[in-house]
Amino acid sequence: MNLAVDIGNTVVKIGLFNQESLVLKGRFATHPRKEADEWGILLVNWIKSYSKKSKVDKVIISSVAQSTLIPLRKAIKRYFNIVPLELNFKLADIPILCDNPEEVGADRIANSVAATKLYHLPAVVIDFGTATTFDVISSKGEYLGGVIAPGIQLASETLWEKTEKLFPVEFKKPLRTIGKNTEDNLISGIFYIFLGGIKEILNRIEQEIGEKATVIATGGWGEILREECPRINEVNPILTLQGLNFILMRL
Repeated sequence: MNLAVDIGNTVVKIGLFNQESLVLKGRFATHPRKEADEWGILLVNWIKSYSKKSKVDKVIISSVAQSTLIPLRKAIKRYFNIVPLELNFKLADIPILCDNPEEVGADRIANSVAATKLYHLPAVVIDFGTATTFDVISSKGEYLGGVIAPGIQLASETLWEKTEKLFPVEFKKPLRTIGKNTEDNLISGIFYIFLGGIKEILNRIEQEIGEKATVIATGGWGEILREECPRINEVNPILTLQGLNFILMRL
């Protein structure tokens, strides 16, 4: 079986695959940081929850958090006797047409690989994580580049942390645009500023590539925004893990 690990700034997403089928998935907080043995015991018990006879043959990791990568990598070597493969642009099986391919995040490479395997091209992947990223894949299966914007949670937290009289609110569609109290003002403002930004970025991307694209959302907020943004064609919460597994299956 293949183990795919996506280390984000906030969450570590892990998937256990039997060929292309995801048989077990988990989400673990990036913080507080865990030591190698903590990760090792957690992973062993997590896999046993699926089957005590499951054997991990290969492991691939994408990471944007070095402080979590180091102990997790040690855990995999220690508890599974496997040297994990760490995804970088050299392992991508798609052309990366960027000024500096090494700057492209491993999770974004994984998302783009999955999009080429699973969806009609050209495609745009929107990943709603700590940052909101847009990745553009051409009709020829080339990674053309993308957009990085603040994440919904990050931008919202900055607003109330830097403003004395404001406070956290749930990210959801407001009942009306014009709020009658501070909470409703915040809900409306945060929701529509992101919704409008997504629509504008998608419009401009399609103008530049000269054709309509399949838009796939992944990450935490895809379902909520899809209801108000018809341009989002698919919501796939396991896209990154699928991309990692596709790469591992090829190697």
